[in-house]
This record gives sequence, structure tokens and C-alpha cells, in this order.
Amino acid sequence: MKPIALLAAPAALLMTSAAMAANVSYNAALVSDYLFRGLTMTDHDPAIQGGADVKNGDAYGSVWFSNVDTPDDSEGLPVEMDVNFGYNLRFNGGFNLDLEILTYNYLTDGLSDETEFKIGTSPTRNVTIELYRGVKNKYWYPEISYEKNLDYRLYLDLSAGYWSPDDADDSAFTFRAELARDFPDLGHVDIFIAADYISDETPFGNAGDDDDSDTSFVFGVRKNF
Repeated sequence: MKPIALLAAPAALLMTSAAMAANVSYNAALVSDYLFRGLTMTDHDPAIQGGADVKNGDAYGSVWFSNVDTPDDSEGLPVEMDVNFGYNLRFNGGFNLDLEILTYNYLTDGLSDETEFKIGTSPTRNVTIELYRGVKNKYWYPEISYEKNLDYRLYLDLSAGYWSPDDADDSAFTFRAELARDFPDLGHVDIFIAADYISDETPFGNAGDDDDSDTSFVFGVRKNF
């Protein structure tokens, strides 16, 4: 079993810093499936999620939790805890360079932790281009995202990415389309529906396994505080 106290230390530090930061927000969500870049983390079961975000100038950080699916013989809690820190460098002419460290920590011995380094930029207000590097599992994940506010308090999020592991013969293309609506009469609760596609459910496999694509649909309710 992993030392939960050790894993919780970064979250406690972040929450302490949040009390002194310029801007702190909290979030909570209930979703029908926790999908991460096209891969289900709950075996297509619902998830309860929540976290806190801190922003101080161009520096930011967050801590976030979700239940996850684990192997039957796992010990510990079936919980994922993500902690990240980043800094958005801004240059003359509107160019930016967003640098971030992300950690994915699991409070169970049935799943392995991961750390990512990210570099990103936003060439326009609606478009973001990012490149992630997984340290432990040695993969690249480039992603491009598009956000658009629509009429009637609707907004559209589109993203496309590509799993590219170093030590596997497989790879996978991912795509997500999400449509959400803000309800101010309900305290600005968001209700959303999303479709996720992945070209290979086993991107860390080998060329000999079945390259089965999968499309999943997700419904959710979320709120920022």
C-alpha cells in the first residue's frame, strides 16, 4: 500500500498556499464516466470529482481528486489525486509559453503514478496547442484544443490528441467534442454532454494486439465556486 500521507503532502501544501494566493477557486463534478484522453479510468462507471485551483499573476497550481477503477486485488483507496504547478510566460506581441508540471498520484497499489512535463501556447484566444511528455511511461502526447462561446449560454470545446509511447508498437489518435450550457439560475451550474473517440484502446500495447477503436459518451454536471 502506498504511503497516503506522503502523497497528500503536496495537496496540503497547495491548499495552504491557496489561502494566501491572489485568486482561489474550487470545483466539483458528477460525471457518468471519467475519460482521460479517450481512456476510461472508471471502467465506464460514474465518478465524483473535485478540486481547487490557485492563480497568482502568471503562476498557477491545482489539486484535483476523482474515484477510479482498480484491479480486484488492489490495496488502498480507489482515488486519483492530481497536483500540478505551472507558469504562463507572456512576451511582446501577444505570444505566450505555458510551462507546467503535472503529477498523477493514485492512493492504491493497483495503479502506477505518472509525472508529465507540458509546454503549450495559445496562438489565438480560442486555440491552444500543447505537448505533454510522460516521464515514467515514456510517451508523447501532443494536443490541440478549440473553445467557442455560442448563443444561449452554450459553449463548445473540441480537442484532438495523439498517444505516442516510446517503447510500444502501438499509438492512438483521440478526439473529444463537448457541448455545455451554463445555468445562472442554478448558481452557474454547468450541464454538459461529450463524445470521446480513441482509435486504439490499448495505445501502450504492441502491433500484434487488436487495434479496437472506441467511442464513448459522457454526461455531467459541474460547478465552480
